[in-house]
Amino acid sequence: MKTLWMLLLCFGALFASEITLPEHFTADFVQTVTNPKNRVITYKGNVAFSKENLLKWSYRSPTKKEVCTDGKEVLVVDHDLEQVSAYRIGKIFDLAEILNKAKPYKKNIYITEYEGKRYTIKVDENGRLQSVAYYDDLDNKVQILFQKMRYGKGKLPASRMKCNYPATYDFIRG
Repeated sequence: MKTLWMLLLCFGALFASEITLPEHFTADFVQTVTNPKNRVITYKGNVAFSKENLLKWSYRSPTKKEVCTDGKEVLVVDHDLEQVSAYRIGKIFDLAEILNKAKPYKKNIYITEYEGKRYTIKVDENGRLQSVAYYDDLDNKVQILFQKMRYGKGKLPASRMKCNYPATYDFIRG
């Protein structure tokens, strides 16, 4: 779960004032997690962001999972386990605070620290997101590469930003 929180925080760090912030975007992603013993696991999927602090990660491999948040609650749908977990975020997810801390480091690279973690953000020549890297609470190196980035205006449909699951799934409130 800590990795999930770090993903959410990390993703918020992407939108520093000098980084192009669209009203919404969608992208494919490849997330590589390397543990301290150099064992690697790679996740693939797509992500959608809407400026109202709505974020949805849809994992396709190696497992089918969805992670959705509105900045106040996180919903994790594990389709392989047929289980849904809901968590209230202890304090409001403050995207603006994270964004304000990102500073240019080198050409197209930004660094930010938030709650004791350092995030490295890479953008293209137009300020569009390319990758994010950080170490999670378990000292795993996490790198997220974004592909087929599509920026847009207006809100994404609410139905697109919600985690969908059958009523037969087990539901756990954390």
